[in-house]
Amino acid sequence: MPQVKSSFFLISLVLLSLSLPVHAFAESTIKCHCFQERIYNPADRFAADDYILATSFNSLLARSFAIPHRQIILFKMREGLEQDELLIGLKITKVTRAELRTLLNLRHKNKTWAEIVQEVYKSDTLKKDEILEAIRSGMPSEEAGACIADDMIGEFYIAPPEQIKRLRVAGLNEKQMALVFILSHVSDIPPEKLVEQYEKKGKSWSEIAHNLGLEPKAAGRLILEYPAKNIFQ
Repeated sequence: MPQVKSSFFLISLVLLSLSLPVHAFAESTIKCHCFQERIYNPADRFAADDYILATSFNSLLARSFAIPHRQIILFKMREGLEQDELLIGLKITKVTRAELRTLLNLRHKNKTWAEIVQEVYKSDTLKKDEILEAIRSGMPSEEAGACIADDMIGEFYIAPPEQIKRLRVAGLNEKQMALVFILSHVSDIPPEKLVEQYEKKGKSWSEIAHNLGLEPKAAGRLILEYPAKNIFQ
């Protein structure tokens, strides 16, 4: 009898898998943002860097655009949404109050961001936004995403554009800047000094955070609680 039940279960499982749409399996492999290494490991100093950078930037998106952190993760994991696409969609939503889902549905219908901005950014009551005007004029998504990220970081951390530009020139991307500014905030070490530890001394980002008493998993929480500094207490 146990063998019969086992065979029945196996057959049922196979039939169920055949009945599911193909995209159900493809979806789970698209842009997986599941990180295996979430704790600093001295034996593999760079292993947790992807995680600490991702969680920091996702938390910054959540705070800056008033969207649940979990929602950002789902957009990236389930829909394979690229960072630039998400940044542009969130920016348009913030300025025009259009629904983010509506914008993404338009993108799925192969509309360009220039066309979408033209469609939703019509009202004379809306304040003119330099970046959206550039997107409407055909600015590439990668360039637009970087501009939006730089503005977001500068506004959140009250960092002057010149400082953001210097960090860009030094080779930092937006994820690294999001982390560097929060580490600077809790440690009172200038961002440039932290960058030197990474660029010149060869330390990993998770190692720099660890040396400040901060494990990778706490970086995102620091941003969500910004400007509090009591995470060490």
